[in-house]
Amino acid sequence: MAMLGWACAAPIHAGQSDFGFGTSLTHNSNIARTQTDPKEEWTQALISGISYQENTLDVTTRVLAQVERRHYYRHASSGLSDETSGIFDGSMVWNVLPRRLAWTVEDVFREIQVDITAPNTPSNLTKANAVNSGPDFTLPLSSTNKAVIGARYGRIDIKDSILDTERYSGYVRGLHMSSPQTTLSLNYEAARVYFEPGAQTFEKINREDWFGRFDNISGLNSTTIDLGTSRVTPYGSPRNCLVSSVTPAPPPCNAPRSQGTRLARVALSQALSAQSTLRVSLSDQISDTYTDLMANLAGSALPTDARIPASSTPSAGASFASSDTYRSKLGSLAYVNNSGHFVYTLQAYERRVDFNLGQDFNERTARLAWTWLYSGAMSFNASAGYVKRAFDGLDRQDTGRVFAAGVFFRLNRNVTITMQGDRTEQQSTIDTNSFVDNRVLLLLGYSTGPAYQVQSRR
Repeated sequence: MAMLGWACAAPIHAGQSDFGFGTSLTHNSNIARTQTDPKEEWTQALISGISYQENTLDVTTRVLAQVERRHYYRHASSGLSDETSGIFDGSMVWNVLPRRLAWTVEDVFREIQVDITAPNTPSNLTKANAVNSGPDFTLPLSSTNKAVIGARYGRIDIKDSILDTERYSGYVRGLHMSSPQTTLSLNYEAARVYFEPGAQTFEKINREDWFGRFDNISGLNSTTIDLGTSRVTPYGSPRNCLVSSVTPAPPPCNAPRSQGTRLARVALSQALSAQSTLRVSLSDQISDTYTDLMANLAGSALPTDARIPASSTPSAGASFASSDTYRSKLGSLAYVNNSGHFVYTLQAYERRVDFNLGQDFNERTARLAWTWLYSGAMSFNASAGYVKRAFDGLDRQDTGRVFAAGVFFRLNRNVTITMQGDRTEQQSTIDTNSFVDNRVLLLLGYSTGPAYQVQSRR
């Protein structure tokens, strides 16, 4: 709310803001995504949103917010009722004392999956908000060396659940600038996470990360490499262990008291030519719902160009509701080519998630998207996506495919029309989880400028 208030006062700042609103009508052939007895549904949505950016010596701010109010005409599926949802990406850095003291505020609001094993339907989504805020103090040691000390307060709130957590964290970094483009650093990060009293297996957990970082930014190219170790230590006895005399002990009693693992992250962005870019990301780290949700700020997949539709294929940053920590191994590759008339993107990633107490799974995703910028007023797009997810211990494998095509037309500088159709298929080794859903969307939008374009972002 503070960042939106700042954006509303944009005329007195050196920022750029645009807002918009629109309405859409959508038809789904199988809104509940069931194998038998598919239910058709018509949905009308009212959409409004705002985008704001500011970059000055005192403040750096980026806000993208959108609200959608959906009305289901038939209420064809059980539990399907009118709803309000949206997204929010917000970050602000206030330089209290230039090059000495800064204060950071970050907030992410999303809909996330409640049950990772169930189809992605309105009834399987819930609202989650993650916030992170705190100071950063920089202590110069020489012309090429400095130390940075920071502290953060964070929390995640998940609607209608007992999975909310709050956390206190801090870090110490020693940085050496070997060149204007290259920085080497040693880093220590610690966090204490508190669960709702009596809601989870443990009362709290402590996490410590030790790692070295290589960071190089040269023009359009960047490379970041983190190598180190992580340790997560739970506190408080598992509830079942306090009363159990069963032999062998229940699974929570066998949970490791402390989990140590390597920490490795590699992020590479390379401009292959004036029109093409290659991005590679590899990671092996301990994660949770909070860190996955906050990762959306690092590289938001929400496009602001209405001619390039939002992806309907799950992304590497997709989140699900869980209070458990898990080891996440992720590799992703993205190639983007923009010739001015044609834009095409090839994305692929594989992720392995190992929970302490939950259901482990492995997923692979690939997506090819193509956009033809026919003119400044009209464009055409098409895409194909593939998702394969296997669950350990369930003898289950889901394979999904998404095909989409659409057209975008600009009536004038502010008013746009979008028509989109897609087909979502899933084949599962569990018969009841196979389905086909065909969707058609017509959207009329109004925007004050290019920084914000009206799209359905679910």
